[in-house]
Amino acid sequence: MPRLAELEDKRKAILAVAKQHAIIALAVGAVFGLVFTVFGEGSDGIGGLLVGFLIPVAFGGVAAFLLWKRQAAKWRGSAAQTVMPVICDFLGDMTYDHEALRGFELERMQKLGVIRPYSETRIRDRLEGTYRDTRFELVHAELSSNSRRHGDNSPKTHFKGLLMRIRVPEPISDRILIARDFQGPGNKLAEMFGGGTGRDLPKVDTGHEVFERYFEVYSSNPSVARGILAPGFLDSFVMIAEAESGRHGPEGLEAGFHEESFFMALKREDDFLQMGALTTPADDIEEELHGVLEDITTVRRIIDRLHGDHPA
Repeated sequence: MPRLAELEDKRKAILAVAKQHAIIALAVGAVFGLVFTVFGEGSDGIGGLLVGFLIPVAFGGVAAFLLWKRQAAKWRGSAAQTVMPVICDFLGDMTYDHEALRGFELERMQKLGVIRPYSETRIRDRLEGTYRDTRFELVHAELSSNSRRHGDNSPKTHFKGLLMRIRVPEPISDRILIARDFQGPGNKLAEMFGGGTGRDLPKVDTGHEVFERYFEVYSSNPSVARGILAPGFLDSFVMIAEAESGRHGPEGLEAGFHEESFFMALKREDDFLQMGALTTPADDIEEELHGVLEDITTVRRIIDRLHGDHPA
């Protein structure tokens, strides 16, 4: 892998900054702890003094962790921006943007019902290209919404994984949502309160026994949906759900058609395009390229299956 020496120098520089920031944060916490211990009234005895020392130290530890995490993310971005263009050139017909500056069509996916309403988004690692004459776009996303339960308004992450858009040969004017099956009463509640989420559309019975175990279909035009969701496609979709969703299983996949696009939301807990920790020498990145290539080819494997070809 070219430029590894340059990348290693950058890693060492970022690691030095991370260590410096962490030491400063811990030292500040310890100083405040000593100040509280020395000048505290001590009315609560040794226990009170000990708590007075440990609380600032704990805050310093949290600050050190966050500062370290920031530098680790900086290193990850530097590694990706160095390595990924080389991989994309090797694979061909693919570009990479770590910051995902072009964004993604989140609003369309939400209106279709493939993803839930969100208040905060973080997207990165945008891949865009062509495979088997099929255009595709992919990003890694974390979507959060505010929780109002028990007076807690802090954002809660409800989706972490990959969002994909795959171009279809012919535009589909009617909306088609392939949603998770919540089973019986769960589906009824989702449909009852599903205004604007796609589940308020007419329900479509596909007649496909295995597919119906995992998914429910809703469409603004059920007859069109049944024509598009042919048995061969449903077989392939089940295979994609079982092969690509990891520990989430088929419940980790939702999808939908609209106009020129087939959207997919694939839950994934593992890091995407992981290229080594800040404390790991850059030379070891080469050992992790197999995992990176596996991540990159996720969308290619999906396109293969949608074409009816199923990798072993």
